[in-house]
Amino acid sequence: MTLPRIPSLIRQRRVQALAIALLVPFLAIAPLHLFVPAPVKAHGVPAPVQVGISFSPIRAGYLGLDYRSAFKRLEAMHFRVIRLSSYWDQVDNDGYHQLDWLMTEAQRARQPVVLTVGMKALGWPEFYVPTSVMDVTTLNQGQDVASDSSLRAATLAFVEDTVLRYRDNPALVAWQIENEPFNRAGPQRLWIDAEFLRDEITSVRRLDRHHRPLIVNAFSHFNLVFDQASARQGFDLRQWLGFDADSAERDSLAVLSPGDVLGLDVYTAIGYQFLGQDHLSRADADWPDRLARVRELAKRQGKQAWITEAQAEPWESAADTYTKPKSTNPAAIRSLFENLKDAGYGTVLFWGSEYWLWRADNGDPRWIDAVKAILRDESRAPSMTMTS
Repeated sequence: MTLPRIPSLIRQRRVQALAIALLVPFLAIAPLHLFVPAPVKAHGVPAPVQVGISFSPIRAGYLGLDYRSAFKRLEAMHFRVIRLSSYWDQVDNDGYHQLDWLMTEAQRARQPVVLTVGMKALGWPEFYVPTSVMDVTTLNQGQDVASDSSLRAATLAFVEDTVLRYRDNPALVAWQIENEPFNRAGPQRLWIDAEFLRDEITSVRRLDRHHRPLIVNAFSHFNLVFDQASARQGFDLRQWLGFDADSAERDSLAVLSPGDVLGLDVYTAIGYQFLGQDHLSRADADWPDRLARVRELAKRQGKQAWITEAQAEPWESAADTYTKPKSTNPAAIRSLFENLKDAGYGTVLFWGSEYWLWRADNGDPRWIDAVKAILRDESRAPSMTMTS
């Protein structure tokens, strides 16, 4: 099996690996939380989980899939929700026709969807700002991209146009505001500040007369080095000393209102290269307990917590191992899901739907079969409520 050349994925791994490598020397410092026993949880009988996915027509295209056919194949699996994105640069160049098709098809099939709006969307390079607005590759490393007033104004205008276009589509069950806004990402490791995110949230609330819940998500690998690499504030001594910093999660909760949703993107194994060698970073062993604590924190604030990305696709140190990945496999998908369910999460969206279809089309249905088995087991989960 040969993976199509996907420059974007290769660049993503290399740039993220560089950021990680810069933090590797700190591994000499032993964080105190590693010596603290994991808390004992009371295990009841978990309720069925609402299983969903993310879908990107751009990623589907990279893998040689027709996005219309791929989306219909995924709809036929009856996920409780599918998360989509509005890609600003694509809309600027070609209009909304691709997203129009996806949203219209979801309405026809009565497939609930979440729509991400803003300058940051699903998949590399994370920021999809049109060059006609700004060339973000010229910004400084680690910059708050929303510090530019002209970009703020243009982004709010794009968000308003998108919300007005789709607010009356009954398939839409929630809006996601940006994607991992408080985590550094992309070639320049940019991030979005809370003040501007609140402006976007205010705009969406004002325009959406159906009062759908809003989602703000955060990257949660639960590995000290990798989490520091993606954190907007950089090195955080509190976290190294074992305190619950969880800054991206807490910052996300701070901008949400009761009834809104904290989204967590959970990757437990990430490949990277350091000094020319392949390595695999795994989440700390207590990651399910830490996720459970984040969920409880959201619950105490009257907010929901979903897993908006659960790793179900390889994250390799190099593209040549994607067909025989080291970071995950079909059995690991099941294990990850069971841990998320055990941590109390009632809504879990898998990441990697395009990859499963590509593998199945190339004679390896194990990945998509693993997800189908989970869907069968969770078939009694309640449906998402669509607007009338």
